[in-house]
Amino acid sequence: MKSTMHKTGLGVSVYLKDYLEDAFACEQYLAGAAKLGFSEVFTSIHLPEDDFMEVSGAVKEFSKIVSKNTMNLAVDCSFHEFEKIKNDSRLENNMRDSHIAYLRLDFGFRPQDIQYITRELAIRGLMLNASTMRREEIEEIVSTLDSLTEKPVVKACHNFYPRPETGLGLDYFIDQSGCFREMGMAVIACVPSHHKPRGPLFRGLPTLEAHRDKPMGWAARELIASGVVDEILIGDPFASAQELEDLQQAVSSPVLELTVIEAPSLSEVERKIMYGGNHVARPDLSDWVIRSNTSREMAGKGETVAAREPLPRLLYAITIDNEKYGRYSGELQIVRQALPADERVNVVGKIAPQDTGLLRYIAAGAEFRLRKNDGAPD
Repeated sequence: MKSTMHKTGLGVSVYLKDYLEDAFACEQYLAGAAKLGFSEVFTSIHLPEDDFMEVSGAVKEFSKIVSKNTMNLAVDCSFHEFEKIKNDSRLENNMRDSHIAYLRLDFGFRPQDIQYITRELAIRGLMLNASTMRREEIEEIVSTLDSLTEKPVVKACHNFYPRPETGLGLDYFIDQSGCFREMGMAVIACVPSHHKPRGPLFRGLPTLEAHRDKPMGWAARELIASGVVDEILIGDPFASAQELEDLQQAVSSPVLELTVIEAPSLSEVERKIMYGGNHVARPDLSDWVIRSNTSREMAGKGETVAAREPLPRLLYAITIDNEKYGRYSGELQIVRQALPADERVNVVGKIAPQDTGLLRYIAAGAEFRLRKNDGAPD
């Protein structure tokens, strides 16, 4: 199996209870998301607060709206609900006749269930639980798939976590995602919406706990920068139009963006160097600083960087070499380890605290850009 995804995909969530309460609003939401390039819709038939028979009965009609917008429907299902479907011909027929692109196997599924899903329910795509499956389980599924004549498309979708403090940590997330990607599966992760977060806790539905209170675009850029995500799904229903646009922009222009807290009274040439274009980290990384390979060309021809009062170069400081450094004048650096003051180096700002964790993603040759802190909440 090999992933066919070449760029980061986008998905939204619409829950069947919401559809039953206001089908028109759901249809309008999906139409707007589709116009922005969102291609996948996630829903669930095993939420504990929903009536299973009611929501499972709505899948067929809801799937028509998804299909009308040329989007793919993914339905989350646990083994408990799966057994109900298998033992009820009416439910079975309803699922078979629905436009379901993927069935997400939340927990409890066995490799032998896959054949029933693909043959009896005619569902040709599977999503595995990327947050909980261990390597041995993944390998067992892959072995089962290899034995099938008609192999389904398989992705791995992480959980989202309604309860605060229970979302995944970054290192675990990266390790887990890597297991699936090594086996050729695309990986999906969730970001929260702050517009109308889903109940009963209303605290957002992120995969990573660190993203619970972050803006959607910020969370998406970190997921992209991690290098282990192929698709980003909004866990909460009814994201705002601005959030949809921010997420679409993050995918369209996935360059890592770092927020800057400026030093006082920056010169025009210092601003040009900081914000005049994308920076590229030099391929020969230093333990002490991240050097921009492109910064010296950002100032105008003949412009010089005047020396400032030398200040200690604290952790995460942003510096620009001044005219006293000769041919290095104009080079921008981000400090990775505290360094002493140097009269040849101007301290022009620092990386905002909420973005310091993103520095781990600036590898050799990585592209990044700096953005002035606009005072928005972290």
